[in-house]
Amino acid sequence: MIKCNYTLPEVGEVSRTHCIRCGTCCTKGGPTLHDEDAVLFSNGVLNKADVYTLRKGEVVRNIDDTLTVIEQEMIKIKGQGESWSCMFYDDDENACKIYQNRPAECRALQCWALKGLKEVMARLCLQRKDLINPGDGVLRIIEAHEEKCGYAMLDLAVRRLEGADPEKAVEDILDLLRYDDHLRPFLAEKLKMDPDVMDFFFGRPLKTTIRMHGLCVKEEGDGFLLTKA
Repeated sequence: MIKCNYTLPEVGEVSRTHCIRCGTCCTKGGPTLHDEDAVLFSNGVLNKADVYTLRKGEVVRNIDDTLTVIEQEMIKIKGQGESWSCMFYDDDENACKIYQNRPAECRALQCWALKGLKEVMARLCLQRKDLINPGDGVLRIIEAHEEKCGYAMLDLAVRRLEGADPEKAVEDILDLLRYDDHLRPFLAEKLKMDPDVMDFFFGRPLKTTIRMHGLCVKEEGDGFLLTKA
């Protein structure tokens, strides 16, 4: 288990002391899960297809719109398609579909008084290994994935774009992208893994998150073309 390393903005005092069901908190992204939320998986409220992993070294946006490089992995509830809105937020009813069993951060959140949420955010966060049987071979695949295309390696390769051999740096970046991209369908085919759980096991695809470095990936045939975003 680990602790979160991001912060909430300070807000001034407001007169309101109750939720008005505006939905703002639910549309800014799903919550980060903490150790006490593991029970939501064991009792069937959540499953691995409902969440994704933010890996160590990934750049994330805080709720105050600042950017943070996370020091350890976090697990979050997915959004709705391309939207940041939590997948369990019902837009028509302005309500949570799992309200009675909502995660710890959601239970603690009072937008008019953030002290309770800050206390929960300082607690231990779930990691992938906390939700996977210790004997499951996927743990070794996750370890190999981190060794082959961790964010530290991507960051180093991106920095080398400004160095003496940018062409080699581009090829190294493309190698990371190819490994990450090919691993997912390979496991879906060979191990019959559900494609919807790949973002839990291996985090978001590098071809998506590389945008945090100001780069964009275009697919051309069976390969990738790297461009500036």
